[in-house]
Amino acid sequence: MTQKAALHLLAQYNQWMNAKLIAAIRPISHDDLWADRGAFFGSVMGTLNHLIVADIIWGKRLAGHAASSALTPIHDYPIPSGLNAVLFERLDDYIPARQALDHLMITYIDSLGDAALESPLSYVRGNNEPHTKPLGLVLTHIFNHQTHHRGQTTTLLSQMGVDIGVTDILVLIPEV
Repeated sequence: MTQKAALHLLAQYNQWMNAKLIAAIRPISHDDLWADRGAFFGSVMGTLNHLIVADIIWGKRLAGHAASSALTPIHDYPIPSGLNAVLFERLDDYIPARQALDHLMITYIDSLGDAALESPLSYVRGNNEPHTKPLGLVLTHIFNHQTHHRGQTTTLLSQMGVDIGVTDILVLIPEV
């Protein structure tokens, strides 16, 4: 499997899992979604907001890269004030943003060539620390970050008695 194919699979998995999370949390009350459960970002919605914040931050960094025309819509999103910023209080506002960002990442991955994935991406972290890393590996980090915090979210949901079902990427990998 090529790096591009692997990243496309991760982008599809990201979209699939976010859709499963949305389906699982739709019946949960606003108050329960925002209840502080001792997680790093407090609540289910706090954690999900963090993921959107991170996607926007990374999207804006990626949009500065030479291979970024597919990311033009990321400029419509405000720059988050911090990693724990709440961009969406209401689930009904969160859902279309999550779906749009997931679609945007798939479109972006599909627009990249092998040379772009090997090219350097320079960016500055929130602590003003500059970095330059291979674009393909940065994209792997972005999807890994999503998986990490979705895992925290599924733990919170499990503690609330909500089972979202199978979460394995293997479901999306075809048999050979």
